[in-house]
Amino acid sequence: MKLIPLTLFAVTLPCFTFAQELTAHGNFRHMIHSGETDGTIALDTLTAPSAWGLGAIAGLRGEILIRDGAILVSRGDDAHARVAPPEAGEEAVVLAYGTVTDWQKIEIPHDMAPDRLTHFIEIQAQSIGLDLDGGSPIRVQGSFPHLVWHVVTGEASAQGADGGHGRGHSNIQSGMNIYDEAGTTGEIVGVYTGAALEGIASHPGKKLHLHFVSSDGMRSGHVDEITIPAGAALLLPKAQQAAALDPAVHDPAPALREGGQSAFAALQEITVALMADPATDWSKVDIEALRRHLIEMDNVTLRADVTREKIDEGARFVVTSANPDVTASIRAMVPAHVATMNGVEGWAMQVEEVEGGVIMTVTGPDTARIRGLGFIGLMTVGMHHQAHHMALASGRSQHDH
Repeated sequence: MKLIPLTLFAVTLPCFTFAQELTAHGNFRHMIHSGETDGTIALDTLTAPSAWGLGAIAGLRGEILIRDGAILVSRGDDAHARVAPPEAGEEAVVLAYGTVTDWQKIEIPHDMAPDRLTHFIEIQAQSIGLDLDGGSPIRVQGSFPHLVWHVVTGEASAQGADGGHGRGHSNIQSGMNIYDEAGTTGEIVGVYTGAALEGIASHPGKKLHLHFVSSDGMRSGHVDEITIPAGAALLLPKAQQAAALDPAVHDPAPALREGGQSAFAALQEITVALMADPATDWSKVDIEALRRHLIEMDNVTLRADVTREKIDEGARFVVTSANPDVTASIRAMVPAHVATMNGVEGWAMQVEEVEGGVIMTVTGPDTARIRGLGFIGLMTVGMHHQAHHMALASGRSQHDH
């Protein structure tokens, strides 16, 4: 074990609740800009039966873990990162949690870093009918060949305000105890934020916020680096539980949701999320950029000509158009999707430009599924589209596609 002072950021702001899934207190993005670390909720006032979640103590003096309703903290003044109940009046600066009473276990098929795990969660949620729009607690159980985690101390970082975790923000209460524990067996308790809570309940640009818990349940902290190995177990809430919690499933007259046209509804969804976030920088918001992107999606989905050729272990798709606007959309969207999804689900994806469009080649161990999904089915896999839409509309994306 080695102890190194570094940097973390956390947040303050009002509570946000999205759908039936995650409840979030505080706002990571706001903290990055302001450096504020005041408390947003007193932990001893929180009743959360069957809840799973995580956060950081006000003043960045430690980490918070919620495990099956038990609220625990690991403080930076304990070099061993041992968990204990919160003290009277102790507050969270950032906290996110959701209620789960029944879990579904899914085997991890190959080694994954957190970004790949994000996509895997999205794909598995789609396959079991789990709605992730409002975020969700997640768990991973296994022995992790690469694992680095930390507990914040509330002390000044040796690297100053520009060092370590959260580079560039104004917070100086960002020292950390770092634990490099490759090969450790334990559990990851985390939250998947979805697009709505990305940057609020997680670090900006990330949809996973993860904490490690030792196998004996006695130590815990925030995950910085991890490899999820093949054979580890991903636990997601059972889809029927999520449906049972959704009032629209049982209400004979549910609230209207459809905006009248799919592109309009997508624009409306993003606008609502931006207006609900007090940290939205309206000087950077560009809803028109998202509208242009949706036009490109429409071109690829409805106007591209697609032919499929069966090849060993997969398929080759020739995607073209005689319309220059559609060709431009194809060449914008397909390479970007391939770059994001290559390796996910064990698929090898390649793309090359040809006259009028591109050729997309996909191979993998599940040949029938690749061919059954076809070009447009493969293009829909993964929920990165929603995060990309938010990035475009909020002005956080450096790319148009």
